[in-house]
Amino acid sequence: IFPGYWQWTGKKSALTWKQRAGVWREKILDSYRKWGFSGDEFAVLSALTVGYKEELSEDLRETYQVAGVSHILALSGMHIAVLWGLLCWILRPLDRSCLLRWVKCGIIVLLLWTFAFLVGLPPSVIRAVVMCMLMTAARAAGERTLSLNTLSVAAFFMLLYNPFYLFDTGFQLSFLAVLSILFIYPVISRCWRVRHPVPRYIWGIVAVSLAAQLGTAPVVIYKFAYFPVYFLPANLIVAPLVLVIIYGSVASFVLSPFTVLHIWVVKGLNGVLRLLNDSMQWVRDLPVSHSGDIHLSLLQVGILYVLLFVVLSYLLSPSRKTLITVLCGINLFIGFSGCLYYMKEESFQLILAHSQVKV
Repeated sequence: IFPGYWQWTGKKSALTWKQRAGVWREKILDSYRKWGFSGDEFAVLSALTVGYKEELSEDLRETYQVAGVSHILALSGMHIAVLWGLLCWILRPLDRSCLLRWVKCGIIVLLLWTFAFLVGLPPSVIRAVVMCMLMTAARAAGERTLSLNTLSVAAFFMLLYNPFYLFDTGFQLSFLAVLSILFIYPVISRCWRVRHPVPRYIWGIVAVSLAAQLGTAPVVIYKFAYFPVYFLPANLIVAPLVLVIIYGSVASFVLSPFTVLHIWVVKGLNGVLRLLNDSMQWVRDLPVSHSGDIHLSLLQVGILYVLLFVVLSYLLSPSRKTLITVLCGINLFIGFSGCLYYMKEESFQLILAHSQVKV
């Protein structure tokens, strides 16, 4: 507003909920700075814990994007799930009776929504908090926790609150990822039964990453025209490190009165953040780490999802008819993509010839 077009009233207006959340978030960021976090470590820690992304440089953003793990820099379902798991573990003694389970449900829901307000209520966090709230209530009632109904209820209430969430890329990818995990993960995990806990944990990360990537890949390519080649090794590195960082950040606040322990926790957390950044830089520098520009039409995206559905149907119940349908779908996609490429080449040649004539 230009000078002369406003005047000071002298009256203080009450802060909105988002402004109060911003004040508390700034206090957390000031604590990080006071404890010695700086540079890329501070930027990643702020993005991972409170959704503050102003300190992320373009080079750092590109590094995580090429590695295929840019979703961790935006607060999403993974962060809320880690926080929800931690709260469930801390409040586990309240599972002794039905009344205490509902008390536990109320505490968890209150803390999750407080965190959601603190980070500014982005759509991915709202979706995750609503789902965790429904799962906590289902656990308290002794029902199944995660299902398609839970996801549908979360989508319904979010769109009821703001119908324009439907056109938000974060909303689309968030729900597609969870939907893919619900349907594709059981099919992939069934391919290899592992009994030993360590290989089972690694295989679980691989299966979840594959499921989420398969379900979101067509939309990611359509929206951003790229595909992360090394997303699988990157997610294997990121999953345990992010867990340590989130738990470590909570521990740093809890142990702040105990100076010696707090110093060691902060040093360890700084080291883990440096390891995470260096690992993603290593993945970025691998040969052919970026797929280049890939452009898909909306019809191609639709064909890919139909093809994915048919392939899953074949894996669940193999038959000759389903196999023929899968092969026909692959041929249809290749043929349609070839026609589009040929039409673009022809259009380019015509435009070039026309410009030469004009010259």
